[in-house]
Amino acid sequence: MSEPPAPRRFAKTASIWDLDGTLLSTDVFGESVTRLLLGRPWMFLQVLGWLAVGRSSCKGRVAAATLDSWSRWPVRPEAERLIAEARLRGDPVVLATAAHESVALRVAADLGLFDAVLATTDGVNLKGARKLRAVTDWVEANGCDGFSYAGDATADLPLWRVADRVIVVEPTADLERRVRELGKPVEVIGERRNIPRSLLRALRPHQWVKNLLVFLPMILAHKLDIATIISVIWAFVAFSACASTVYLLNDIADLAADREHPKKRRRPLASGRLPITWAVAAGATLLLGAAVISAVVLSPAFGLILVAYMATNLAYSTWLKRKPILDVLMLAGMYAVRVEAGGIAASVPLSMWILAFSLFFFTSLAFAKRCAELRRHASEGGRRPAGRGYLVEDLPILEGFGAASGYVSVLVLALYMNSPEMRSLYGESRLLWLICPLVLYWITRVWLLVHRGHLDEDPVVFAIRDRVSLVIAGICFCLVIIAALLRGEVVV
Repeated sequence: MSEPPAPRRFAKTASIWDLDGTLLSTDVFGESVTRLLLGRPWMFLQVLGWLAVGRSSCKGRVAAATLDSWSRWPVRPEAERLIAEARLRGDPVVLATAAHESVALRVAADLGLFDAVLATTDGVNLKGARKLRAVTDWVEANGCDGFSYAGDATADLPLWRVADRVIVVEPTADLERRVRELGKPVEVIGERRNIPRSLLRALRPHQWVKNLLVFLPMILAHKLDIATIISVIWAFVAFSACASTVYLLNDIADLAADREHPKKRRRPLASGRLPITWAVAAGATLLLGAAVISAVVLSPAFGLILVAYMATNLAYSTWLKRKPILDVLMLAGMYAVRVEAGGIAASVPLSMWILAFSLFFFTSLAFAKRCAELRRHASEGGRRPAGRGYLVEDLPILEGFGAASGYVSVLVLALYMNSPEMRSLYGESRLLWLICPLVLYWITRVWLLVHRGHLDEDPVVFAIRDRVSLVIAGICFCLVIIAALLRGEVVV
């Protein structure tokens, strides 16, 4: 039998790197479990069973189920720089992690930065004292003079106590204080994470403006009594909580695609500024709050609307957003659902006019969003955006669909102006006819901006930041108020 190869000898200081939160800006196991259960929720009990057997075994099974879904590792640029400096000095670079060895070996192979890998196996979870023992054994076996260690958590303190050089990544104030008390050279990389701020950003409160649609049925019906207003405000809060939960779920589901996107890679979850466990906990809390509001303050019918909204969003996030045309109709439907929910909260039956207008108007805005994404992708030389079912070549026909939908919504509005429902609220006043050309102008302007590539975000978000859009909305609101006052039909 041939003798096993002798250990490689390094008369240098080894550079030891942790994986989760240090080399990578995420926790691979936490992210993998969350993405696995989001895509296959029926595996929840199975994952619990794996965890009951042992954490190391669970890590291996989760890795086997999700490893192929990773397309890009979120590597910290500062870590890459320090590793490159170590390699230039001739120091060995070692990846030492509590992640499963199948994940660690895959990361090491993809990045090509490491001379050795120490990781969790099916029998041993390499964390804390176990990791320290494995690192010191490797350093001694390979004849190194000592080692530096890069980590990000309290669990790394045993290694920092023994290390010759300390590298700490995005430490909390308490962790940085404890590390500096060791009396060793300390290098801090990355900005200190502000999780509350990152969480608030991930909730996207600016998107709550879309939920103002729940007030529309109340306003159009002139039902402005205190009880109705309070009820609709609660509906707004419940929908905003659900909407933020959906944004968190979308960001989790889209992590791989977002990390390839020039702007979306800076989102809190994609960049690692917000731990995925915090996002899951926040989403669950918001969802519970919305359920309590529906059950205690509003009605069962409103609760069913919220359930349908969440179910539709989950289906959209995991599957439907990749289906051309269907994804646009689903986006438009989610706008219309808000209007329906506002009608239920205000106890106002919706007319076929508002339903028809909502269908075509929001379909136009959904097409505008998709076309803006395709325009941006085309300007970057791409052909097919990640996670979408469209090609850049589809732009002309999609722009036609969107503009046509917008113009049909204006036609529905014009027909409403001559309807019995309109005359019952505003009499024979022709003042409201001025709204039609204003909406027509706004729709046309939006599509002109889309065609020129000047609209690079959600059109609703664009509208609340665009001065022209705000002026048009203000004029339309004033026209409605004046017409209602002239008629004297406002219910208070």
